[in-house]
Amino acid sequence: MYYQIEGRLNMKTLTFDEEGLTVGKQTYPIDDIENLKITNAPLFATYGILTFHSGGRDISVAFPRSAIDKLRRAIHDFEHEQMMRKKAAEKAAAEEAAAAQAAQTVRTAAGANVAEQPVESQGQPVRSLDPYEEVKKLKELLDMGIVTEEEFQKKKKELLNL
Repeated sequence: MYYQIEGRLNMKTLTFDEEGLTVGKQTYPIDDIENLKITNAPLFATYGILTFHSGGRDISVAFPRSAIDKLRRAIHDFEHEQMMRKKAAEKAAAEEAAAAQAAQTVRTAAGANVAEQPVESQGQPVRSLDPYEEVKKLKELLDMGIVTEEEFQKKKKELLNL
C-alpha cells in the first residue's frame, strides 16, 4: 500500500504506507492512528479536511478536494492494514500464551520427582497417561521448540523405563 496526495498552495503532502501516515515531514505510526475521516470544508472550497487522532491529540490536515477519491481509497487500505496487524498481533499473543502454558506443563512434568508421584505397591510411579501417549505429546512440544532435544530424550527414557 502506498498513496501520496500532493499538497497544493499551503497544503502539506500526505503519504500513506505500511509504516504510517506522513503529513509533510511528520510521520505518525500506523498503530498510533485512530478515527481517520474526511470532514467537510466550507461549501465550494477547493480543499477538504482529513482528521485523525494520534499521540493523544486530534489532527486536522487540508487536502486538495480533487484528490478525495484517492484519499478515500488510501483510508480504506490503511484501515485494512491496521486491522490485519491487530489480528496478527492477537494471534501471536494467543500462540505465545499457548506455548508458555505447554512449556510450563513440560517443566512441571519433567521436574516432578518419582517420590512426589503416587506409588503402586511395586514401587513404580502411577502414570495418568499411557507412557507412549506422553512421549507423543513431548514430541509435539519438541517440534514446536518448547523443549530441547536433551530434555525430550531424558524424559522419553524416564517414561519408557530405558
